[in-house]
Amino acid sequence: MLSDYTKNLSEYVKKRGINLSKMARDTGLSYSALYGSLIDSGRKRDLRDYEFMGICIFLGVDPRDFADKEAVEGGEKR
Repeated sequence: MLSDYTKNLSEYVKKRGINLSKMARDTGLSYSALYGSLIDSGRKRDLRDYEFMGICIFLGVDPRDFADKEAVEGGEKR
């Protein structure tokens, strides 16, 4: 089962038509890893932490934007 972070980031990338080849070049991540985690409809591969962070930096987005909103809102407040 894929993490919410991977699923949500995948949806973000697909909706915006982000070019994976450019992402791979600019982040130094392999195209096949990006494709396997973000695009492949039969995917079972979660993004590694460093991949997730590298993609967020490339996209200029806050990694917390991809958290499961229900889990975040339902969590304990400190």
